[in-house]
Amino acid sequence: MNQPATAPLDELARRRAQWRASGEALFPTLTTDPTSYARAVEAIGVLAAALARRGAGLDDLVAAMGDPEALLAESGVRPPAGVPPALLVGVACGMRERELIAERVRAEHRAAIERARASGSTWAVLHGPAAIEDLTGGDAGVAGCTHLHVPSGTEIRASVDAWSPAPYRIDVIRPGVVPPEGRSFDRREPFLEEYHRCRRMIEETP
Repeated sequence: MNQPATAPLDELARRRAQWRASGEALFPTLTTDPTSYARAVEAIGVLAAALARRGAGLDDLVAAMGDPEALLAESGVRPPAGVPPALLVGVACGMRERELIAERVRAEHRAAIERARASGSTWAVLHGPAAIEDLTGGDAGVAGCTHLHVPSGTEIRASVDAWSPAPYRIDVIRPGVVPPEGRSFDRREPFLEEYHRCRRMIEETP
């Protein structure tokens, strides 16, 4: 289960920084040793699978980083010679964290779709404000919203990047269509017009 973390925030932040840096620390040291590289990748796969099977949440990942040898022993993994166990466990924890993020996003999307259906709306707000007019960019960088047309499965993604010379962008993502259709704008007014044009087009498409 994707349970919220109960570990102290500073401890979670410290361990998260460790597992997010593990890949950058581990793999460059193995590029000249293909055998050790392959064994490390295999070991990480076994560890990540073990974390997934037990439904490890953030607290479990923090605990695993605190005692990496225990996870290796429980999973029956022997690290390649010269490879620190903490780095193997760190990469596996990073993989599991990405799975947890993906699970949370999927759950949030399902909930948004159910709310839209319950209200009789054909549009679900997956991310950001419900009204495009409320989307603003600030000094923090990129802000965005994603609206899903439930009957067709088509998404409109709008973003505002305060650091871009053309800060306003609209992308239309249709199921099975790659790449997305998108345009950028240097002014807010045509950006809003494009959003509403795309929305009407999606609604009118059989």
